[in-house]
Amino acid sequence: MAAGDPAGGRATAPAHDEAATADGAASDGLRTQRRPAALGALRYRDFRLIAIGNAVSQLGFWAQYVAVGWAASTLTTSKFLIALSFSAQFWPSLVLSPIAGMLADRYDRRRLVLFGNLAMVIPPVTIGLLIQHHRITLASLIVLVMVGGAGQAFTQPATVAFLPALVPPSDLHTAIALNAGLTSSTRVVGPSLAGLVIAAWGVGWGFHINGISFLAVALACVLVRVRPPARPRSGNGLVAELRIGIAYARSHPVVARLIILVAIQSFFFMQAALMPVIARQVLHGGVSTYGLLSSAPGVGFVVGAVLSATLRSPRQRRIALIGGSCAIGVALLVVGASRSVPVTACALGVFGLGFFSMNTTATTMLVAASADEYRGRVMGLFTMFTAGAIPINSVVAGGAASVLGAPLTVGLCGGAILASVAVFCGSGALATIRRGTA
Repeated sequence: MAAGDPAGGRATAPAHDEAATADGAASDGLRTQRRPAALGALRYRDFRLIAIGNAVSQLGFWAQYVAVGWAASTLTTSKFLIALSFSAQFWPSLVLSPIAGMLADRYDRRRLVLFGNLAMVIPPVTIGLLIQHHRITLASLIVLVMVGGAGQAFTQPATVAFLPALVPPSDLHTAIALNAGLTSSTRVVGPSLAGLVIAAWGVGWGFHINGISFLAVALACVLVRVRPPARPRSGNGLVAELRIGIAYARSHPVVARLIILVAIQSFFFMQAALMPVIARQVLHGGVSTYGLLSSAPGVGFVVGAVLSATLRSPRQRRIALIGGSCAIGVALLVVGASRSVPVTACALGVFGLGFFSMNTTATTMLVAASADEYRGRVMGLFTMFTAGAIPINSVVAGGAASVLGAPLTVGLCGGAILASVAVFCGSGALATIRRGTA
């Protein structure tokens, strides 16, 4: 988008979007002002390539997700170290995402995504080879998973900030919803497929598949025709650019309020870390119960993707933002109170629906409201407070549950989220967002 006022002025439509793709049909679409269709973004070849590449890469993520737990459980009996292995991928996002956002504003985003995904092939393939040659240790597993997470942290802001170059402004929300929907839907089948692969070929192949899957995104970046124009260098150093981006996010009325809302909610998403305890000790189930509860949010993601893609107006998106947030809070209250597997699974499905609606809408609003020259840094901060919150709230969840119990901890998180939504609406933030994203 065109440069906006660093103090928070609303950005205008990107001047280069019309030339974003060489596809004839896409170019016609960029010049046509109309109400976006539910699947309108799929008309654009470049967007289809990136979305499919991201979905394939996400399937690889689930292969590694299952493989990490299985490999760690063969190397140690410590629940803490197994949990640390899981969270190792997300720790880098807490530190590196703002830096990655700054790089996305400074350099070619397509190339950052391309070379970042090529680099991410190395850590999981290395883990797979170490496992197959019986050289893996718990320390090397955690370090290499963390290195892969660092690559993910560096590419995520550029990936989201790159989307507006692939579609016209009228289809931006649909593009973000469809991209997120395709990747999130893999949660329904991804873990099960990963289990079958590991059972048939060995745990090392869970990591090999993840490494290979990054090539899908890299190939998509090679094939896309869009070549965003070079950005003029500001002459500032990297640290100064980072500070300017943070100042922009703090002073922008829409960006600041949305990031605060998402950050508060992300901190209270503690149910995932406590789900093994809930499945075993609260619902008195086994591994099949845990698998069911882990997959339940994925069903909500799919439904949320369908609903989010149909949103046509700013008013509908604001409703999705607040309605999704309220659904998250209510769902966590039900999970905390439930002693029934079906009820808990249904509540987690509602959580998935609410989370997808809230997160996708917030992402769309942040991308649309941010000036193009700051968009990478905005998305870097957004990633820091979402993916970066996972290792923190996992630790807090474990400590709180040891004192209060898992059900009460989850229930209190639901109440805290509902309270934050009430404060958000009561403070006039929603009206500010309405004016800033008109």
